[in-house]
Amino acid sequence: MERMLEQLYKGELYPYSKFQTTIEDFKVNRDKAFQSYSVFVEKLPDELKDEFDQLMASHLDLLPLELQQTFIDGFRIGARMMTEVYTDPLDEERYS
Repeated sequence: MERMLEQLYKGELYPYSKFQTTIEDFKVNRDKAFQSYSVFVEKLPDELKDEFDQLMASHLDLLPLELQQTFIDGFRIGARMMTEVYTDPLDEERYS
């Protein structure tokens, strides 16, 4: 198996496309939200259904941007943790 940085460089590693939520509460709440959405849309008059779908789609377009920022923030936190792990404790005392 190639090293992670090599895979990333070659475009073989793309965490976003492999994202899969395993949290059971997420699945339950997603299903409830979809049911609520379906019930609500059925109550709308026909002339508002398309408009509502467009509104929902515009809000859903924001989700990938939020996931991107969350990934970046999480990666930064992980990198900071690794630098802390590899920092000599004596260096911290000298520079504090």
